[in-house]
Amino acid sequence: MSPAPILHPRDIPAVTSILLRDGREVRIDDITTAEQGRLVLAELDGTILAIEDQIAHSDQTTPEAQDWRVRAERALKVKRRSRPTLQARIGTLGRAEKAAAHAAVLGQKAVQVDAKRQAFVHAAYEMVGHEVCTEIWARAAELKPEVFANGVAGGPA
Repeated sequence: MSPAPILHPRDIPAVTSILLRDGREVRIDDITTAEQGRLVLAELDGTILAIEDQIAHSDQTTPEAQDWRVRAERALKVKRRSRPTLQARIGTLGRAEKAAAHAAVLGQKAVQVDAKRQAFVHAAYEMVGHEVCTEIWARAAELKPEVFANGVAGGPA
């Protein structure tokens, strides 16, 4: 039997799934939230610690035990190699969640600003009357025609 060839890190295929202690297989692409990813990472860390503990306390006097150790060390290597991929996924999801939350806050603020502007326009319309508001609307269209490009030119709504 010839020894296994030495692989360069770029030749090692990317980790796409993680096998947990309880037998579940979690595909990294199926993780949809950063919190879910953190839970899988905690489980993965527990699995790594459990394998390290088993290796440290194993009896290596029999050939079967030595074969088991080789398999355990290979599993440990795979689990350790999957950690950075999982952490990258958690980071990507966390940034996306923060961006979505920020966009929601900005959207809510925009709604509030639009409501204030609409209230102002209606109050001004009541105070100065229809004719003056129509003149102001026409002047605004002259000053900022790009804002009125959709063809609305009849005055405030």
